[in-house]
Amino acid sequence: MRHRSLVAVILFSWCAPAFARSSDSGGLVLFLGIGAIVGMYWLFSTMVANAVERRMTKRMHEIETKERTERTETAKFAEQERSRMAKLAEQERAHNTALFNQRKTELTALTAAFNVNYITGRTWLANFIAEAFQATDEASARALELKKNPAHKAADEVRRIGREKKDMTQRLKHLEYVLKTYHEYYPVLEQYHDDILNEDATLNLDDEDAESDHVSRYISQQEYDRLKPLERNQLALEKWKARPKSSVEIGRMYERYLGYLYECDGWTVTYFGANEGLEDMGRDLLCIKGSTMHVVQAKYWAKHKTLHEKHIFQLYGTTILLPLTRADLKNIRVKPVFAATTKLSPTAEFAAKQLGVEVRNLDMNKNYPLIKCNVNGKSKIYHLPFDQQYDRVRIDPSRGETYVQTVQEAEKLGFRRAMRHTASAA
Repeated sequence: MRHRSLVAVILFSWCAPAFARSSDSGGLVLFLGIGAIVGMYWLFSTMVANAVERRMTKRMHEIETKERTERTETAKFAEQERSRMAKLAEQERAHNTALFNQRKTELTALTAAFNVNYITGRTWLANFIAEAFQATDEASARALELKKNPAHKAADEVRRIGREKKDMTQRLKHLEYVLKTYHEYYPVLEQYHDDILNEDATLNLDDEDAESDHVSRYISQQEYDRLKPLERNQLALEKWKARPKSSVEIGRMYERYLGYLYECDGWTVTYFGANEGLEDMGRDLLCIKGSTMHVVQAKYWAKHKTLHEKHIFQLYGTTILLPLTRADLKNIRVKPVFAATTKLSPTAEFAAKQLGVEVRNLDMNKNYPLIKCNVNGKSKIYHLPFDQQYDRVRIDPSRGETYVQTVQEAEKLGFRRAMRHTASAA
């Protein structure tokens, strides 16, 4: 506005002197024309300025209105979020409270279940662990339901899969506890661990068809018919030694090897584990010499494995129990001996030292003489390692009994193989 007025004054100041010097009508007309131009310019510029000002005012109003609307919507959204988060927090608190109360009830139920018996307790515990695993699936399902855009179908699918997993986990845990119970009460099962599912392994430790000659199991019928007794017995022995053996059979050989060492040292050995099987109570060998008895437990395990303290505890317990159940051991000092091919854990070593269990780390010489030459009255009979009475035979060097490598050696010493391979042994 100011610059328009200034322009008008300048124009008028410029035209006034010229009008004053002019006296004719032409000058008047010129002055009036210039005045008209100035007036028109002033009017037009005023109209334009007013229009611009109105538009600016309207625009400013629109901007202010939009800002007020956005602030209102932002405040409303923030309030909704606060309300939603407060609701979620309340739900979470309620859920955690319910979960705490549930766990408290479950622990009470666990104690009650184990008070009934261990089977009930372990069944309950298996279900409890399965439900604990299912809780993660439930948390995932709840997260899907509570997110900004809920996914209810996905949450239902997660819960369905969770129920299936819970059922499988419960059964798996229950079977795990059953197997652990078997191993706790029957540690000898560990010897069968690698062979139970091995179709090629020989797990039958009882001799079938006791009246037959077991030599025929290891040589062909043609060889049996063609060879002389000395030759076929020796061939069967060599094939028996060369054939692959299960871990159970190797464990049995290890017990025999330890018995061989004891007998060579003048001990009287009872192969308790071989004869009693699962009823041996952890006593593989009972070795007596004078007023001392060694209760030997043998473990032929792979070098990378570690023996734990439960084996020491079992041997110690069965050693303490033995003289309490046998009156003939009243004046005998009974000592536990743990023989193994692998190392003990630090805890097992500590337990053995504290309980007085002698630990012998001893490998097996697989080439030791296997044929037992036994004197039974006036009869001198040798037994091959696959004969039924082999583990019942005791070797006493003072009676002229011995171990030999070959059938030829045995027969050269005057021993013959028993006619009935199930005959009683001395």
